Amino acid sequence: MIVNFILRLVGYALLLGLSAYAFQTLWTNDGLDAVGRLHSFHDKTILALRVAPLVLAVIGFGPLRALAIFLGFFLAAAALTAPFVVLRVAGV
Repeated sequence: MIVNFILRLVGYALLLGLSAYAFQTLWTNDGLDAVGRLHSFHDKTILALRVAPLVLAVIGFGPLRALAIFLGFFLAAAALTAPFVVLRVAGV
């Protein structure tokens, strides 16, 4: 039981940690870090990507396992596409 939890935690941490790194790289390369209005969005996104692995590992057992896996990949995809969407919407 505890081994499964640790494996889930490490898996989600790797998935979302790499996504957070890519998010920060894309965010900086697109020049979005220079826009003051977007700092709050950036900080909340990084915080969510740092906390989510623990939450997903806790709920990711039994019948909720498929949901936790889906949410993990959903968050990773959202983090990877967010800089492009913000760039388009903000018009930077």
